[in-house]
Amino acid sequence: MSCHGNDHELKSLSRMMPDSWPIFFRQRIPRDIQAKSMPYIIKGDSVLISGPTATGKTEAALAPLYQRHVSFGRNRLGVIYIAPTKALVNDLFHRMQDYFCERPEGIVARYTGDRHEFKSPDGVFLLICTPEALDSLSLMRLNEMAYVRAFVVDEIHLLHGTPRGQHLRHITQRIKKHCNDPYDSRDIVQFIGMSATIDDIYRVSQLWLGKHSKIISSGESRNISLSILNSDVSKSKPIVFKKWLDNSSARKILAFGNTRNSAHQFAASIHDILTTSKWPVHMHMGILSAAEREKVEEAMREETSGICVSTSTLELGIDIGNIDTVVLIDPPFSISSFLQRIGRGNRRSGICHVLCLCDNNHDEILFRALLHCAENGILDDVHEYERPSVCFQQVLSYVWYGIRHDVPVTKKTIILRSGGNGFESVVDDMLETGALMSIGGNLILNDDLMDSGDKRQIHTVISGAIGRAVTDTSTGDPVAHFENRGFTSGSFFISGKIKRLEESQEGEIFVEKYHGGKRKNYLARLPGTRGMHSFSRRLTWAIAELYKEIPSQWTFKDRRLFTWGGTAYNALLLIVLRQMIPSSDLSADPFCVSGIPAGTQVDPFTVRINAENIFSSGQIGNKEANQFRQPTKYFLKLSKNLQKQETINSIPIQGFLNWLMECEFRH
Repeated sequence: MSCHGNDHELKSLSRMMPDSWPIFFRQRIPRDIQAKSMPYIIKGDSVLISGPTATGKTEAALAPLYQRHVSFGRNRLGVIYIAPTKALVNDLFHRMQDYFCERPEGIVARYTGDRHEFKSPDGVFLLICTPEALDSLSLMRLNEMAYVRAFVVDEIHLLHGTPRGQHLRHITQRIKKHCNDPYDSRDIVQFIGMSATIDDIYRVSQLWLGKHSKIISSGESRNISLSILNSDVSKSKPIVFKKWLDNSSARKILAFGNTRNSAHQFAASIHDILTTSKWPVHMHMGILSAAEREKVEEAMREETSGICVSTSTLELGIDIGNIDTVVLIDPPFSISSFLQRIGRGNRRSGICHVLCLCDNNHDEILFRALLHCAENGILDDVHEYERPSVCFQQVLSYVWYGIRHDVPVTKKTIILRSGGNGFESVVDDMLETGALMSIGGNLILNDDLMDSGDKRQIHTVISGAIGRAVTDTSTGDPVAHFENRGFTSGSFFISGKIKRLEESQEGEIFVEKYHGGKRKNYLARLPGTRGMHSFSRRLTWAIAELYKEIPSQWTFKDRRLFTWGGTAYNALLLIVLRQMIPSSDLSADPFCVSGIPAGTQVDPFTVRINAENIFSSGQIGNKEANQFRQPTKYFLKLSKNLQKQETINSIPIQGFLNWLMECEFRH
């Protein structure tokens, strides 16, 4: 892709660039990213920067955006930087403060549910926040964003294809709609996206950044040095890991588990095994309080050695020091997660050192398939779809704000304020269900929704109950938050110690030190996360190739049709086959469909013809389709009709049909 800026605007801005940038930016940005992305961003284009972790994408975006900020003489908030998690916001905030240390204090601000440090737009170049915090700000303080000229979305792959992604796109369009006209016509609003791992990059760029956005791919992937260790009945994963550790020169280790309980069990076991050693052991996961997580992050940054066991909370680029080895306690279920996790290690070198722990041969095959995908640039495909339940949240926010601030809201004003997203059908639906009432043309919320607005619980589309605080009795401080389900008392590893986790008769949850006597020899069960893990079609194809199979060729053996379609596509194939074949014995897994009667001829072409007829005639029931839908906070507030619409939208029909076209039946 050519990156030459030949017009007068680009040349005049570029000449000023080196001296006006903070010095750390000039030292941090690799030359290839400078050459590729800088001219476009300085010119005012919207750009998607794709590259491996630790290649300076953040600096490559913010340096030229700061140049535009200075060149156009802005004196109010100019750039909003959105990160998916509070921890990443905090990390970026501290990094940017260091980068801009030569500039006036307050040039960088942050705003999250925990940190409300954005006091005024005056003199601010950069605001760093989460999507949910930005929703709140754009509702309550929209006028303070009137001069915003750029939006930066970090780790865009974690938001694309999710309810939070659609939510964020609505928010940024709302702000853009209300931005003032610039003093200089060249000072246009631009969008910058950044990702290390994303498929169908052109479609993502068009959806998030606009039709005329540019795509910049930069940086070389680091080599992966991957070792696999197998455990057995006599040697558990912690024991195998300890043996490896005794012979390793690693000083800082980051270990990932797929679930809270897997990570907790490993962390507690390693703590016990290493209790007399020099190794400090830490645990990091989302249910811990912000203070607890930040203590772990600081300890890993400051200490010369340490082991941190984490769930996905540390997949992102949070600074916890230079990690020598990444340990995978379980095989990740997605290629994206695998790449994010291994990318956290050895960020200052050209090699990722990865240690994989296996319980069986299936785990080893999965690890090798993930490695194959990583080394060959194979990524998961993602299904993006429209969710009326996300629009419900936006309408709810507009109407609540209007009522509480005496700004009457009608159907017409919602359309005007939403940036042209058009929520007419959702407003009509809310009127039908009683979520809204119209009094003299003005929209009013029902009592329950008004209460949730008054409690400031309306700025998210994430499904889930509000957690109960877990209090440390020795300090009185909350150390975690548990949902009202799925946990049991027992030993709990927290703050580097094994403590006792209990629930009182009054329903309070607390942790306390063991005082004398023997501690409980069983671990507490932590609340799990909702949803199921699934194998993508591309990861399943990689597994097939390791078994010397040709995944595009379907084969039939012992009433099983091997399709290698992955969890979602084989689930959809099962729905189609149940209408084609009169059998109640059919079932599916990521690799095959089982229970097909002997002698039945099933080929991809015939399935595709039947599938198109089934999809076009709406013969898929809600119960069958519901397995594809991602949970959202307000889904059950919709009418049955809109629930059905969102559920049908969630079915990856086009991807499924495209997959069938790639396949053939091998006799």
